[in-house]
Amino acid sequence: MKKVGIIRFSALGDIASTLPIVRACKYPPVLITSPLGKALYEDECDSFIVMRDKSGREVFRVLTELWRNRFDVIVDLQSNDRSKMLTALAMTPRVNSRGINQQQQTTKILADIAQQTDCFNPVDLIPEKRNKSYIVLNVGSSEKWRSKRLPDHKWIEFSQQLLERFNLPFVLTGSEEEWAYVQHIAQLIPGVVEVVAGRTTLQELKQLLKGAFLTVSTDSGPMHLSAVQKTPTIGLFGATNWVKSAPFGSWSVALFDRVFYADGKPPPSSRQIIDDYYHHIRIEEGLEALKHVLAP
Repeated sequence: MKKVGIIRFSALGDIASTLPIVRACKYPPVLITSPLGKALYEDECDSFIVMRDKSGREVFRVLTELWRNRFDVIVDLQSNDRSKMLTALAMTPRVNSRGINQQQQTTKILADIAQQTDCFNPVDLIPEKRNKSYIVLNVGSSEKWRSKRLPDHKWIEFSQQLLERFNLPFVLTGSEEEWAYVQHIAQLIPGVVEVVAGRTTLQELKQLLKGAFLTVSTDSGPMHLSAVQKTPTIGLFGATNWVKSAPFGSWSVALFDRVFYADGKPPPSSRQIIDDYYHHIRIEEGLEALKHVLAP
């Protein structure tokens, strides 16, 4: 049995997008990650090397752990200066993003990196049938990324259409800092609504998204966490790149405003300036694209 290390740090969405690759590993991997990554993967992996911060002392401690583990290969799914330094100093066979097309979907980039070794099976791309349980609306984003938030009238419009078509309750997710905003949206939309923003652990959020019939979300960590668990997912984009950050799988779709972006090209970099990015997004477009997994 080979010993495989997988490196992935960064935000929740980046770490979540790695899940299909971790599950495709032929051998139980050691995940080299942050405390957030450990919290997300504690039900998926048994072995972790956790980098608690970016201090020199912590980097040296992690490097020592890499030496001790004697990996057969380290798969660098982070491919930044820090991870490249760690893999170089670990003196272990490694693969990274060299030669990979960086203009494609992030999950595809990660899968292409992993396939440079013989330690991974093909990523599972088979859709699953969903029970008609509830619909998750992940409406918020951090204060820093208010540009990702849709205007209120779009959530009213979307929820009305979803209620008419599926007649399912809504569960609104989000972080503790987003609670007031999520609660505001909850008071506007029709149907049975439950707000769990700020009330779930990461593992509880993971299970909640896994059990949903459908997730409709801004470009966020929960969007990616929903999609990598084969929950049909509609990602709503405007201020960020819907090509690279598209949710994973044929059971997911990325929507954008085809009037605001008449040329069909995403912004070259993420935009924090609030603008009318979302006025012409049509939820029907997403439902049509996902009819193969949302059909009765």
